[in-house]
Order: sequence, then C-alpha cells, then structure tokens
Amino acid sequence: MDLSKHLKNKFLAGLFILIPLIITIYIVYLIISSIEAMVSPVIRNILSQIIGQEVYIPGTGFIIFIVIVYVTGVVASNYFGKTVLTYAETFLKKIPFINVIYGSVKDMTDAFSSEKIKSFREVVLIEFPFQGRYALGFVTKRIRLEDKNLCSVFVPTTPNPTSGYLIIAKEEDLIFLDMHTDDALKYIISLGTTRADLQWKEKKSFLY
Repeated sequence: MDLSKHLKNKFLAGLFILIPLIITIYIVYLIISSIEAMVSPVIRNILSQIIGQEVYIPGTGFIIFIVIVYVTGVVASNYFGKTVLTYAETFLKKIPFINVIYGSVKDMTDAFSSEKIKSFREVVLIEFPFQGRYALGFVTKRIRLEDKNLCSVFVPTTPNPTSGYLIIAKEEDLIFLDMHTDDALKYIISLGTTRADLQWKEKKSFLY
C-alpha cells in the first residue's frame, strides 16, 4: 500500500470516528454554555449580596444541566408530571413553526425510546423493495386477517433509522433471524460496516 492511500484511509477512518463525537460534545457544550450565561450572573448577584463580593463558581452550567435533566426525569415519572408535560406539549404543538421543530425532534427521540425499542420483537429479512432483494426489518405487531397470519414490519432507512417503511407481509414470506435488535440497528446505522460479528442464522417464529 502506497503512502498516499495509507494516509487517506487512516484519515477517513479517524474522521468518521471523531465527527459523531465532536457533534455530540458541541451540542452539549452549547446547552451548558447557554445555561451558564443565564444563571451565572444571577448566582454572582446573590452571592455578592450575601458575602459582599462577587464570586464566580466554575462549572455552574454543567451542574445545573445535570440537575435539570434529573429533575425532569423524576417529574416525568409520576402522574402529575406526565399531566403537566402533556399540556405543555399540546401548547407547543399549537405554535406555528415551533410545532414543526418540536414535533420532528420529539418523533425522532420517541421512535427509539426504550419502550418503542421493546416493540421491535424480532429481526427479519423481507423482500424489499422488489422480489429477489432483501432488507432488514423489525416485526412490530402480529395481525390475524381471516385465515392469514400477517406481520407489521418496520423497514428502517439507512443511516437514519428513524424513518422508514411500514409493510404488512405474510409471516411465511419473512426470514426470521437469530439476531438481537440492537445489533440489527447498529448494522443499519453503520451502512452494513459494523464490526460486530453478527449471527446470520435463520430461526423459527415462536410467537404463535
């Protein structure tokens, strides 16, 4: 392997590793910085009135961010909190432009919450988009139509699995795989390049 090809391959490998990490860190940094900018002056004024001088406490934004996230989780776990959040979401969805942004982000996070992931019962191969070609999908529900056993199959797009296609297919037309849903999602998101040693083994459905 010549030097230029080696440098190119290693550079791209490092880039693909760092980009998601950098984006994540940057978003968290923006949130914490915004909280710091809003809260720090208030805290300094309070401390100056108590002890007679302004005191800067580093990391205030980070601490408050952690507290807000935790408190939100606690509030959302009880009936009162759920009721308040429901009313708040209803209010936001009535505001033009805001409802589009909030709705899109909410749908994306909800799609892969722990509750929704649990609804991905089995990993299957389904002939899609046409005969002779297969796509990875997740069985989300069983349907009994007259004498037919049907399955609702969600076929996610790649590399963004939050969108996709809902296909109703006969159970006998699906190939059930002995694969964990997490591994299948990693395979889809990574464009099929995941390093995980996937077990491409067929299994029989056990839900009937």
